[in-house]
Formats: sequence, C-alpha cells, structure tokens
Amino acid sequence: MTRADTRRTQGLVALASLTLSAGLLAALMLGGEPRSEAASGEAISLAVAAPIDANTDAPLSADVSLQDTAPVEPISILLDSSELLHVNDAAFTQCASCPTRIQAERTVPRGGTLAGVLDDAGVDRVQAARAIAALGTVFDLRYLRAGERINLYFETETPADGSEAVTRFDGLSFRPDVERSITVARTFDDTFRARETIAEFDREMVRASGSITASLYVDALNAGATDRVVVELAGVLAYAIDFQRSIQPGDEFDILFERFVDEEGNTARTGDILYAMYDGRGDAKEFFRYETEDGIVGYYSPDGASAQRLLMLTPVNGARLSSSFSRARRHPILGYTRRHNGTDFAAPRGTPVMAAGNGIVERANRFGSFGNYVRIRHANGYETAYAHLNGFARGIRAGSRVTQGQVIAYVGTTGRSTGPHLHYEVHHNGTPRNPMTLDLPTGRQLSEDEIPLFEAERDRIIAIRDAARPAAENETPLVADAGNGAQ
Repeated sequence: MTRADTRRTQGLVALASLTLSAGLLAALMLGGEPRSEAASGEAISLAVAAPIDANTDAPLSADVSLQDTAPVEPISILLDSSELLHVNDAAFTQCASCPTRIQAERTVPRGGTLAGVLDDAGVDRVQAARAIAALGTVFDLRYLRAGERINLYFETETPADGSEAVTRFDGLSFRPDVERSITVARTFDDTFRARETIAEFDREMVRASGSITASLYVDALNAGATDRVVVELAGVLAYAIDFQRSIQPGDEFDILFERFVDEEGNTARTGDILYAMYDGRGDAKEFFRYETEDGIVGYYSPDGASAQRLLMLTPVNGARLSSSFSRARRHPILGYTRRHNGTDFAAPRGTPVMAAGNGIVERANRFGSFGNYVRIRHANGYETAYAHLNGFARGIRAGSRVTQGQVIAYVGTTGRSTGPHLHYEVHHNGTPRNPMTLDLPTGRQLSEDEIPLFEAERDRIIAIRDAARPAAENETPLVADAGNGAQ
C-alpha cells in the first residue's frame, strides 16, 4: 500500500466522521427531544465511502491496489458507540509511518568547530551550512568554547512502501551560559531559524562571613560564597594581604555580594562584590566597591584610599616562599655567601607567573644564569624581573605591553637553579628593593570632588551589608547549564 493510498484512506475516514457529525446535528435540530444515540446503546449506521469488489460486493482488503478500480460506492457499516470513538480518534492520531525523533549530544572538541561537530554527526553539509548561517544571526561562533555541549535533533521516517528509512536534520540547541539558551530549528519551508531565549533572575544581596579554620577558600565556600566570589575576593585583597603567608587560623572575613536566583530559589550566578573585609590579628582591611563618574570601577578603603597598588605583593599564586631578599645569603649551588636581590617562590613547574603591574616588557629571552627571563618597566621608576622560567606566555616579547595580573610566563628551573621556582626582583631607580616590605604607591586617588560621592556610596553599602541575610541560609545549589558551570 503506497503512501498515497494511506492518505486517501485516512481522508475517507475523516470524511465519514464529518458526515456522521452533520447527520447527528440535523437529527438534533429536526427531532423532538434530544437524545444521545451512543447513550441508548443502539448501533449507529455509518455510511463510509469504501472501495467495493465488483464480484463480491464486499469492501476491498487493505492489500488490494486502489488504482484502476470501479467507481467508489458508499456502503453502510454498523458501529457501536465504543467503535465510533475509536474511528474518530484514529482519523487524527494514527498514521502508517509516524516519524521517530532522535536527540544526540555532542561536545565541541579542543580546536574544533560547529561545522566539524555537525559533519561528525552525519549532517548533510548543505543543511549544516544553512543551520550555521541561521545561528550566526543570534550568536557569534567565535565565542563557541571547547567543551560546549550541543544537542542535535533528527527525524527518521520509514516510507509506507517499506523502503529504507529517511533521516533528516531538524536542528540543534545549546546554552552558552546560564542565562541564555540558543535554538536552531527547521521550518516548514525547509530552511532554518534561530532563536535566543534569555532567562530572568531575581537579584539579592547576601553576606558570607566567618573565621579561618582550614583556608580562606574552604571557609568562604562554607559560608555561602562561590568559586567566582572567592577568586574576586583574592583580587580585591591581593595588594593588602600575602595569601601564601599571612592567612592564619582565627582570622575573620566578611563579603557582601550579589546573587541571582531563579523562581525556585536556585542560585543561577553571582555578581559583584560590594564589600570585602579581612581581619588578620586585629589589623582589619575594609574595601568598598565604587564606580567613578567616568566609569572606572575600583575598591577603596573607608577613607577613600585605593585598594590597588602599583605592584602586586606576589606575582604567583599557591607558591611557597623558599628564599627571602637578603644582602648576604649562602648560594645553594656556588657554595659561598653573596647578595640575594630577590625573593624565591617554590611552585610546581608550569605554574602561571603574572605581571606584578602594568608596564612594557623590556626583554623576554635567555639571560645567563637566570635562564628564561622577563623584565618589565613600570611607572615611577620601578622595574620587575622574573627568572628561571619554564617558558613565556603567548605574545610576550620585548616591547609588548602587559597589564597587572596578566600571565606572562610559567614557573620552571632553567639556568642556575636547584628546582622549579620563581626568582622575583623589584628595582626602584636601579636599586634592588625587598618586594615583601616595599611601601608601594596606590592606584588611582579620588579627587576632593569625588570624596563626598564615595562616602555616600560607602554608607549605602554599609546599610545593605547590615540588612543582608547570610549567604548560606537556605542555600540552594547552583543551576546547572548545558556545557558550562554556573558562576
């Protein structure tokens, strides 16, 4: 039985349903008291237009071709009420070869593209190109990250004649971040259309505070902060606290930050830190977020002094201080006492090394016993040097500009070295200085006209802080997204 035969049969059943409905309506309009034939339990006579066998006056079976047959004559079929309902339902729900929908998940590989993902999944290249072109109207594919999970949708249909099943690509979907969902779907005219859906979240201010028992990271998480909040906190406090040596049990911390939740109260992501405090042995450091009229965001002490310094205290995270600045140190290789003009930080090979401040790279190459070496010129006569490096970050060369906190190289053990470590030096007007005790100038200073505006913002943040509920109270997990963890 061909697909055309199937559709013709379905059409005849639908026509019969419409004929029956019209007959019942007419009976209700012309008859006396309305009554339900189905309720009476009597059989209902249904005229169905069905093909007739000219020799037997019986309906043709389903496997007899409808082509080249005698004209169709209506016949009467007696159906009870339950059978009638089945016929009506079949007219709209039954099909000879319903399509099967298939969903497959693919992950964008390192260095891969969406075109490659679709090609590996067997999508026709023309259809893939059309889908990608549609996607480009709502999403810049340059921001498709490795590890992104893509859901692909296919439709498989087996023809009524029993021939091989046909599979076609129907579209794709993914979530580039927790707030956005991207869908590309095939339309009725065999093209593709893209749609971007943006979720709405409620903003709330919460407070994570506590004392150090294990580490700042672990204790802040226990207090309701997230990974992202702890990383930003480290950036705020990086100029005032040496995280490798200053953190001690019993120290206190306090963080006020934004949190965005969905309608069920699940945390979708976190926003800015408005206030941060760290109290180590009675020396409390407080900083408030403030955006100047020209749009520059910074953190300032209660009296308006910038938290940022010209240079970071330590240009490498997670390192151990293995050798201090000294005017007389016994050299571990040469064996005699000599001046040590820098500070050594022991760390695993490959640990990122950051630029201590904004500046221009003066050299980035091999430099005698220092091995791989970088020297950066900063403002106000300051220079920093980084030695025994394993290698340089991409784009780091003499003459290139770097920003504070930018990765410039990686810890190694090149040159005259006994093991993986960073040798770090600070020079001021050509004189070596101890990086750990250097009193560095601060970043941008607020003008006299800006101080009253800052003080008003400071007081507003204090009021919010005092009213904010604990971040760990009724804590709910972060909303999971397709491919990216929430922030």
